[in-house]
Amino acid sequence: IRLDYNYPSAEGDTDSPASFGYDVIYRVVPGLTFEMAQAGKVTEQVERRFAEAIKWLEGKGVNGITGDCGFMMAFQVMARKI
Repeated sequence: IRLDYNYPSAEGDTDSPASFGYDVIYRVVPGLTFEMAQAGKVTEQVERRFAEAIKWLEGKGVNGITGDCGFMMAFQVMARKI
């Protein structure tokens, strides 16, 4: 799960597919900003999009889902309910 921002990621960064020795599938949550993650609060619309992103990844058959920002730990309980 990715925040809604774009920057050139370097190898070693979790947002760089070159950081892993296996296929990685990313899904951006539209509207999920760094500031929201830092505050641990999202709007209802972003919460729906977060759930949609998780379901999309599950539909792709991923083996695990993680976030690209440590502040996303605040959303772990929400993610478990999906």
